[in-house]
Amino acid sequence: MTDVRASLFTKVLSLLIALCSAGVLIWLLNSPVFNVRDVAVHRADSSPPPAVDPASIESATLPMVGMNVFRIDTSALQQRIRGLPGVADALVQVRIDGRATVTVAYEAPVANWVVNGQSYLVNASGEVLAEQFEPDVPLTIEDESRSGLAPGDLINVGALIAAHQLQSNLPLLRVIPSRIHYSAGKLTVIDHAGRELDFGDTSQLDAKLVALHAVLEQANRLGERIASVDLRPIERPTYRTVDAPPLTSNQDVSKP
Repeated sequence: MTDVRASLFTKVLSLLIALCSAGVLIWLLNSPVFNVRDVAVHRADSSPPPAVDPASIESATLPMVGMNVFRIDTSALQQRIRGLPGVADALVQVRIDGRATVTVAYEAPVANWVVNGQSYLVNASGEVLAEQFEPDVPLTIEDESRSGLAPGDLINVGALIAAHQLQSNLPLLRVIPSRIHYSAGKLTVIDHAGRELDFGDTSQLDAKLVALHAVLEQANRLGERIASVDLRPIERPTYRTVDAPPLTSNQDVSKP
């Protein structure tokens, strides 16, 4: 009989403990004491300055305010913030004292992409990060093939890579790009001397740079001042001199 009573007491005690635990859990999940009251957004130490509008980050974290800390799905929130244009990574941490911290690593812009006079910052993948101009970004492309862009849109990454290649390699030929135009899949460079260099599409840029070097060397030997160069026929690039009349000014580059 003693064993039966002991077993019954143990069962009752276990039930009471389970009920108390359930009650505590329900209280924890519903008590306003554990609601988020403050959300702080910080930039990760290794992150470049944000190109994205900080308001978009704050908007994504706003739903946390007033939520119970034990009900917040931090993984889902982190994924949502990572999906914002300009965000490379995000870490969300919540504390039982009602404070939440969001640490964000931002993507670095690599170019100013200008459409209809409006500049957009784009990353290395060709994604538009924000609607603004950043003078510290050395590469600027004027896109004449589109009417507008918005954060999250993708530009032609092939043109972006090609423009970067030209920006890096043309100075080796003593040609400093002043403006880079992109239109209908073609790139045109206006250099520091006002010369217009038509590279055509983004293919075979190395060969076109070699052809441009030949054009510049020939014009230099002849004492001619170049107004424009057409590098689309790589085998027979042509150029027009400053003092030549229109339509009859093209000169073939002689082969050695």
